[in-house]
Amino acid sequence: MSKKQFWLTTILSSFTMATMMSGLISGYKMGFSIEWPPVWAQSFLIAWPCALFLNLTVIPQIRAFSAWLCRPKVQIVARDNDQE
Repeated sequence: MSKKQFWLTTILSSFTMATMMSGLISGYKMGFSIEWPPVWAQSFLIAWPCALFLNLTVIPQIRAFSAWLCRPKVQIVARDNDQE
């Protein structure tokens, strides 16, 4: 992945997640009324920097851990000749 693609992916994914989650949670908590859009905007302004920071710091660690969990298992087979 190129640096340009990495940054674009990070920014767009954090933007999308912050938009959706701040909107859904604030709407769920207070109801989807006329007062909801400004609360959503305020929540988004807090959520996006947090999501971007987590995308840059925690997500790479999660990817590495996930790759480690999914690595092929190496099986050691004992031979009869080796045990003599």
